[in-house]
Amino acid sequence: MVSEVNKRATRQLAAVYQALQGDHSHPSADEVYQRVRRTLPRISLGTVYRNLQRLVTEGKIRMFLLGERIARYDPMVAEHDHFICQRCGRVEDVLLERNRQVNLAPLVNQGFTVTAHSLAIHGLCQKCGRVRPHRAGARRVPKGPDGRGESTAVSPQKGEEVWGVDRKQRKLRSAEELNKQT
Repeated sequence: MVSEVNKRATRQLAAVYQALQGDHSHPSADEVYQRVRRTLPRISLGTVYRNLQRLVTEGKIRMFLLGERIARYDPMVAEHDHFICQRCGRVEDVLLERNRQVNLAPLVNQGFTVTAHSLAIHGLCQKCGRVRPHRAGARRVPKGPDGRGESTAVSPQKGEEVWGVDRKQRKLRSAEELNKQT
């Protein structure tokens, strides 16, 4: 039985809850702790964890795990899904139609107890999608005599074989053969 002492509203609880309001970045407990310390410098990480758990139990926030096995906290308690950027780790709320059918019967038949499900969409966010990845050893190749645009040529990495295609002869050539021609 939970005592009434644990049910009282404290300034620590209010500060933890306030740190999440209007925030859709899905912070970890450590990130919430860093925010709360700005207003309550003597608060402990354990107190933040206990208050986050209490808010989850009371249904005021949601907790979920996203692949990395770190608990993330979400002030949006309505059913929704998430987009996760593979490059920067950003998590965005996604509101999709909820009438999609998911057959969970095989899990139940195997003895699992399903309490909820969510969809995690992985890809690149708007910011990361605009940035082209830097490739070590890459160099720009200027326009050729056929007038085609410039492209990026990637030098072979250790242990890799590079094959080129002679477009006229449609024959695969090894890296050694390509190097002899230059």
